Amino acid sequence: MTFVPAQSMLGRFPALLLFLAAFGCGGPSPADPKLVRATLSTVLDAWREGLSLDDVTSSGLANTVSDPAWKAGFKLSRYEIAETARTAGFDLKMSVRLWLLDPKGRNVEQQVRYTVSVDPAKTVIRAPF
Repeated sequence: MTFVPAQSMLGRFPALLLFLAAFGCGGPSPADPKLVRATLSTVLDAWREGLSLDDVTSSGLANTVSDPAWKAGFKLSRYEIAETARTAGFDLKMSVRLWLLDPKGRNVEQQVRYTVSVDPAKTVIRAPF
C-alpha cells in the first residue's frame, strides 16, 4: 500500500473542482410538461380506444403503464387532464378526471392522479391521490 501525503491530495482538489465545473455535475432536468401531457394523452387515448395495458406496452406507446381500473376491466369513455402539473423529482404528477364504465356497465366518474415520466422510459402510473 502506498501512502499519499495529505498535502499532495489537497493539491489535486482544485483540479477536481475545475473538472466538475467544466463538465457539469448536475443530473437530468425535470420532464418537459408538453411531452408529459402528450405521453399521458396517448396512453389514455389507447385505453379509450379499447386497447389493453399489454397492447400499450407491447406497441411501444409507453414502456410501463399501471392503472387498477384499467386492469380490472373498466372502459374509459372520456377524460380531462388538468392544466397544471406538480413536479415529483424528474417526473410530473397530472390530475385527470375519468369517465368510466365499470365491468357491469355502470357509469363511474373518478378524479385520479398519474405520475408520468418520459426519460429514460415513458411510464404512466396511477398514483394515490
